[in-house]
Parts: sequence; C-alpha cells; structure tokens
Amino acid sequence: MDLTSVHQLDVDRIWAGAVKVLGEIGLEIANDTLAQDLTGKLDLRGGRVRIPADVAEHYAEEIRTRFGGPLDTPPVVKPVLHNLPLNPYWLDPADGRIKPNDSETVIRNSKLLCQLTDEGMVCGSVAGVPSDVPPEMQFLMIYYLSCVYGRHPGSWSLMHTRRAMAYIFEVADVMGLPRSVYAESISPLKFTGQSVDLALEAARQGVGVGIDPMPVLGVSAPADWHMAWSQSVAENIGCYALFREYGVENVQAPSVRLFLSNPSACTPYFSAPQHIVALLMRRKVREFFGLTTVGGELMLVAGKSPDAQTAMEKMAGCMLGKVYGFGHLEGAGGLWMDEVFSPQQLVIDAEIARFVGSVDVDVAEPVGDIVSVIESGLEAGSFLEADLTLDRFSQFAWSPDLCDLAPRGSWTGDHQTLLKRATEIAESKAAAYTYELTDHRREALDAIIARARAEFG
Repeated sequence: MDLTSVHQLDVDRIWAGAVKVLGEIGLEIANDTLAQDLTGKLDLRGGRVRIPADVAEHYAEEIRTRFGGPLDTPPVVKPVLHNLPLNPYWLDPADGRIKPNDSETVIRNSKLLCQLTDEGMVCGSVAGVPSDVPPEMQFLMIYYLSCVYGRHPGSWSLMHTRRAMAYIFEVADVMGLPRSVYAESISPLKFTGQSVDLALEAARQGVGVGIDPMPVLGVSAPADWHMAWSQSVAENIGCYALFREYGVENVQAPSVRLFLSNPSACTPYFSAPQHIVALLMRRKVREFFGLTTVGGELMLVAGKSPDAQTAMEKMAGCMLGKVYGFGHLEGAGGLWMDEVFSPQQLVIDAEIARFVGSVDVDVAEPVGDIVSVIESGLEAGSFLEADLTLDRFSQFAWSPDLCDLAPRGSWTGDHQTLLKRATEIAESKAAAYTYELTDHRREALDAIIARARAEFG
C-alpha cells in the first residue's frame, strides 16, 4: 500500500532544519555541572547551548557507525504484542469498574501476562503500578515484581529520584542485569528535568543512557510535518551530542519519535489514523541515521473499556502494523493509552493478534489429479470427508477462542458472552502460572525492598 504523504517527506530538508535549530536556537540546560563542563567546548549563552553543524554531523555519523545495520523491513508473520507496566489502574471484570492497582492485583494480573508470554501470545511481565507502596518506590516495586515473577526480566530504566535509582541499581546487580537509565528530555528543545539530571549523574559511573524526547505535533512541536520532525531530530541528536560531549561513552541510539495529539484531552493520540503516517515517517527519518524501526504504539488506544471503540482501534492498529511491517506493538491489555490494565482486554488483544497473524496463505502445490479429486467429491456429495480436506482443513478454517461462530438460531441474545469468555480465560491462565523466583536472589531482593520500605515510609 502506498502513502504519498510519506514519499513527500524530505529527510534532507528535515536534517538541514535540525542542524539550523541546533546551531541557532540550541537546547535549554539547567544542570550546573553540565554547564560548567561544556563551557569552552560549545556555545553556551542565556541558559541554552548551541551545537554547531560540524558537531551535529559528527555525532550523526557516529550513530550510523555504532548502531546502523541492514534496513530491510522483514515481513510480519505474527504481530508480537508488548504491554506497558505503567498502568496505575485496572478494570475489574467482576463489576466493570476502574480501580487503583494494589500489589495483590498487580501480581495476579502479572501472572496472566507471564502465562500468555510463556504461550507465545504476548510479551510482558508486570501489569501495572501498585498504589499501596510509597510513591517514591513504585518503579522499584515494578522492577522487583518483574524479577520475582518474570522468567526473563530485563533492565529498568525509568527513575523517580536519586534514592529510588540506587535501590533499582541494587536489584539490577542482584539479577546480573545491566544498569540503565532513560533521559526523557522535555519538548520543545529542553535538556532539563529530573530524568536528565539522574542520567547525567549515573552516566559518569558507566551506566547506559537512553534518549527519548516525545514531541507532540501542534502541541510541543510545530503543526507542520517537516518542522516538527526537524525539532524531533534536533532534540534527539542534540541530547546524544550533549551526553557525548560530557564524556559519556555508553549512550544508546536515540528514539527519534513524533506523536499526534488528541485535542479533547491534551494527550498524545496513538490510535489516530494519522499515527501510521507518523510511524512510517519515523521509519524514514531513522533510516537517515542507519536505524531500523520495527515496532510502534499501535495498540495504545483512546478506548476506556473493552467495548466497540476499543475493538475498532485495536484491530485497526494491529492490522496496520502487519501491513506496514511493524511487528512489535505496544499496548497489550491497555485502555486509555497506558493508564488502565484490563485482563479481559489482554485476552481480546491476544485474539486480535492471532487473527491478524492468520492473514496469510501458503499456496501449496496441488496434490493429485484435479479430475479424480473433484469426481470423488461429486460421488460423495461433498468434500468434507476427503483426505485433502482432512489434511488441510486447519489451513483454511479460522477457529477463534472468543468469537461466536454458531448459527443465529442458537444465540441467546447475551451481549456479554465474549467478555465472560475472556474473563474465564484470564482467570484460568493466571491460575496456571506457577513460576516464582525462590533462590538466593529472592532473599537479596526481599532485603532490598524491606530497606526501601523502611526508608521511604
């Protein structure tokens, strides 16, 4: 499928705009240590640091050299759904109400996620942020739960405070995982904020640093595709350059993203029809720096319950991901972006991904003579019992776990049948998951959490 708007995007023009923005406007900085270190290296005036064209070009080429690889987009056979563990709420299937997460609920729903991960249906571990722990240790608790209940936990990179970061790094050390931290600089053109300060502090200790500005078209970036992408590139390359000029070696490839806006709520709008355009543009812009783009936020929706709107947004996003080669999709089980986790919706999302993954065909070579095959069917009155049908029936028949394919006459009129089935599946899957970390690492993790609770109150 061709999208003319994407082909009209001029990446050379975007890069030229980004270089101009970096050289003439620059990035606002507020970290005194960084400012002192950059004095004499870069043009620092009025709280903004300008990055000249030759420095920007140098680090753009460094990104290509360090992170560049084959840019061919592999075909998507089956979409891989990823959950985001930042949901402060969950939707209780028992009464359909949205409620704050607590540790017990997060653990139960995390077991559901982990079981579906074991079965290859989704990729995830922790189902949300528990509200029954002090706010400062909530990210620590997410990381702890991912290590206790996830078979293959990864690093945790989001930090609240310096104290929490120290505990999170302890957990990483116990589990033998890399320490890492994300610098989520603020748009437009601000290399400031708590995450930046923490990243600068940790990076000097060899901790890996990720870069992820999140400009929103028409809100924190100009309402023009070329200008907005130039700003995004300036923020990403500028942040990368500042870390490197500060002497940080372990800087990861920048994200280079741009989001649509939902003016009704002043939030990003991931399920907007234009979001696929933004993703395809993101791919084109990232390719300029030698970076691949195989995933996107196509399962993050504006729907607030497992209803018709959510189904439409989720199916559209998943199908667009398959058509355009975005195989890794964020938002499994999520409602209203990443604010509410729904066990029912997670099961439905897995079914959507299975449906979309089945939109494929293997045109095998014919087996046998067409005349004899059809004559045998005529003689039998159908092809239902033919060897060819019995051998290949599963290739042509869709067998859903949730949808009702029975005749209309057997329908009871119960509109909640699908949700009830989703609830039953969610409960059985959660109950089936038995893995839990129990070795010496668990004792060390529990001791870390106990100290954190005592310190954070």
